Amino acid sequence: REEVTMPKKSKKKADSSDSGSDDEVGDAADQLAAAKIDGFPLDLIYCGNCSCPPEFCGWMGAKTGVVAPECKAWLSANHPAMAAKFGYDAAEGGADAAAAAGAAAAAEEKKPAKKKGGDVKEVTVASKQRQKNKFVCMVRGLEKFDVKLSDACKIFKKKFSCGAAVVETADNREEIEIQGNVKDDIVPVIVKELGVGKEFIFFIEGTGAKTSKVPAA
Repeated sequence: REEVTMPKKSKKKADSSDSGSDDEVGDAADQLAAAKIDGFPLDLIYCGNCSCPPEFCGWMGAKTGVVAPECKAWLSANHPAMAAKFGYDAAEGGADAAAAAGAAAAAEEKKPAKKKGGDVKEVTVASKQRQKNKFVCMVRGLEKFDVKLSDACKIFKKKFSCGAAVVETADNREEIEIQGNVKDDIVPVIVKELGVGKEFIFFIEGTGAKTSKVPAA
């Protein structure tokens, strides 16, 4: 029987010229940088008010599809040609922006100031059940004893290994909300770590109209 020998596939030797030398790559990069291609490099404009391209300002305002007066005023002042292309009037944009700023300032003035919990110098501690087995503990009045609420939060977090945050209440005051039923353990921490006398600390018992204040001392 005659033996047939199959030819072996020859491996193609890599040609170093395919990838080009470092000098050739550098020359190509220089030529590309020097080339003047129509429309490149792109000169992008970003709105100074909402940080979006002017074409998308209408999607960033309070009402979708409506460009904010501040965006119109910025574009009219910095790129009048583009503003005119979009149909923005410079005087109108400035007036709209001024009106919006005035309305915001008026709303801020009407907003009631945050209260410090009344004139009574005391700390109140209350507990509330959120879910079946989940409670939160509210501490109010620490700021009257020159205690920074954010610092008190850090102490409560470390002491009880739980979450704690400063929250604004419905009566426009601030209190600390602690995750967990720590009402019975928090008084010694307030006394020792925050320097508040025990005679100034009270527990709030009950809910709604049927609440009572019980001294912690």
